[in-house]
Amino acid sequence: MRAWFMVRSMCVCCILLMSWAHAEMPSSVPQRIVSINLCVDQLLWQLVPQERLISISYLSAEPLWSPIAPHVQAIHLNHGLAEEIMPLNADIIFAMPFDSPASVQLLKRLGAPVEMVILPNSLAEIPQQIIQLAGLVGEETKAKVLIEKINQPLQALDVLKQSTLARTAFWYSSNGVVIGGGTLEHELMIRAGLRNLAAEQGIDGFTPLDIELLIAAKPELLIIEESNSEAFSLAREYLAHPALAHQKMRIIRLPAGLSGCAAATVGEVADVLQRELQ
Repeated sequence: MRAWFMVRSMCVCCILLMSWAHAEMPSSVPQRIVSINLCVDQLLWQLVPQERLISISYLSAEPLWSPIAPHVQAIHLNHGLAEEIMPLNADIIFAMPFDSPASVQLLKRLGAPVEMVILPNSLAEIPQQIIQLAGLVGEETKAKVLIEKINQPLQALDVLKQSTLARTAFWYSSNGVVIGGGTLEHELMIRAGLRNLAAEQGIDGFTPLDIELLIAAKPELLIIEESNSEAFSLAREYLAHPALAHQKMRIIRLPAGLSGCAAATVGEVADVLQRELQ
C-alpha cells in the first residue's frame, strides 16, 4: 500500500513538473511585447494584435507626435525606464538607436530580451526595417502587405517623374527649416521629378533658411507637412508668413510624421504627393 502511494505521488509530481515546464517554456513567437520607441509603436500597431502590446512609449499617446494616439489610450504607457519595464515580464523589448541608452544598457545587464531595430537612412532601408521587426514578432505575412502598400505609391511617383517636367521646390518645415540632400524627403522629391533647391544650394539635412533667400530662389512649389495637432505652435508661424502668402508658388500640404517614423507614414506621404503633383 505504501509502495503504491509512493508511486502515485511520484506520478502526480511528474505531471505537475511537466505542466510547469510547458507553461514556462517560451513561445517561439513573443506574446508579451514592449516598445520604448515611438516609431516601433506605430509599426507594431500595424503588424500585431493589440492584445500582444503590453506597453508602448508614452509619446504614442500624444496627438502632436503620433497618428495612432486616439487608439492607444487603453495600453500601458512607459517612459523607457528600466524599473518600469522589468516588472512587465516581457517576451521581447524593442528599442532603436538613441533610445534611453542608460536604460537600454541596464535592461541588457539585467538579462531582459532587448532587441534593437535598425534606423532607416534611405527609402531602400525602410523595407529592411519592417522585415526585421516582423521577423522578431512572427508577422512576416503582414510585413509583405505593408511593404507593398509602401511600394505602390513610390512606384506611382516614378511613373509621374517620367511624364512631367522637373519643377523647382523647397521642402519647408517649422522654424524656417528647409530639407536638403541626404534625407528621405530629398529622395521623395527626386523620385517625383522635382528639383530640390535646398540640395542644389549645397544644403544637406535640415537647415534654417532666411525667408528672403527662400523667396529669392523663386520655387514653383513649397512642400509643407501638416501637424498632427491643431494646437498653436510658434514654430509653425513661419509657414504663415505674409511674404509667403503673396508669392505665386504653389503650396503642397502632406501628412505629418515622415521625420518621426518614415516606415509608418511614407506610403501615405508618397500617395498624397503624387496626387497633388498630378
